[in-house]
Amino acid sequence: MYDKITDMKEVKKRILWVDIAKAFAILSVPISHCLPLGTTLRALIFSVHMPLFFILSGFTTKLASDWKTVGKRLKKNFLYLILPTLGVISIFAFTEAFKFGGIELFPSKVAWTLREFFIKNYPDGLYNAGAVWFLVALFNAKLIMDVVNTVIKSEKSGIVSFLFGALGIYMGVKGIRLPFFVDLALVASMFIEVGILWRKYEKTVKKYSVPLLLAAGAFWFSRVMRGDFLEFWTRFYAGYEISIFEAVAGSFVIGNIAMMLEESLKKAGKIQKKLMNTLIVVGKNTMLLYLIHCLDTSIFNFWNFSVELGVFATCLTRLALNLAIFVVIRNGYLLFKNRDKRKRDLKNS
Repeated sequence: MYDKITDMKEVKKRILWVDIAKAFAILSVPISHCLPLGTTLRALIFSVHMPLFFILSGFTTKLASDWKTVGKRLKKNFLYLILPTLGVISIFAFTEAFKFGGIELFPSKVAWTLREFFIKNYPDGLYNAGAVWFLVALFNAKLIMDVVNTVIKSEKSGIVSFLFGALGIYMGVKGIRLPFFVDLALVASMFIEVGILWRKYEKTVKKYSVPLLLAAGAFWFSRVMRGDFLEFWTRFYAGYEISIFEAVAGSFVIGNIAMMLEESLKKAGKIQKKLMNTLIVVGKNTMLLYLIHCLDTSIFNFWNFSVELGVFATCLTRLALNLAIFVVIRNGYLLFKNRDKRKRDLKNS
């Protein structure tokens, strides 16, 4: 049977540059949501940060090739992608009920949020909690690709992902929003396939990395300076295929920068190593930081902050707040985990 990646040991082993690249992407998310429309920095971030997540997911993914594996991956992805989504929606509905009348409004707020999010796919009133669309789209994209790879059992199954991507873009341009973000999942499957191909032809890509990097960088920055980008949530794809090539080019540039940083760790000093280790920790825990960010606007009104503090100060404040909560939760979890481990060790000794 055909497998996209045959060596599961390679898949399970963490790739440091992937974690570094993921850290760059997740740290840009809170900043991007504070920037006004029309700014070059916003175009730069939106042109690449979500596609980069999908591409990196493809780089580290092994698609299912039989129905038993499809079932196992479906359960695992539901646990790690859909349950956190439902958790964010529940917390958001609770805070909204508390703000506008009391806890007795919680059931109606949950029903409204689920309808707006999963059926209408409309951002109005959801604030940043709607950003968990990414998890739902990733869940559906992985399921679609697993099923296609199991049914076709051929290397040509990847062509289907690009066809699906074109269909998803067409739907977005025509204003067709499918429930459960299926149209975004179709576009996501195309980027995931790019990551799979990158992994498959990694040696060849490295051989020509310098000219490819120069060409990709020139194309990416030229399109950003023109104000081109793509935005999944609003189904905005500037120039259609141009924004797709722009996203792939930008992802390739960031990926190569991350590879260079990983390579530099061999000769790095203490300060650089600490910085790189911090990025790697963030990259390994992008889900936690993403969920924190999805709920920050439910508690703090960053739009008022931007008026009082200015855009730049708001970006830094929001990022710092997200990171502070991230550190508290992660360190608390590690303390609890280590305490539980010590108890088990004492019990077994």
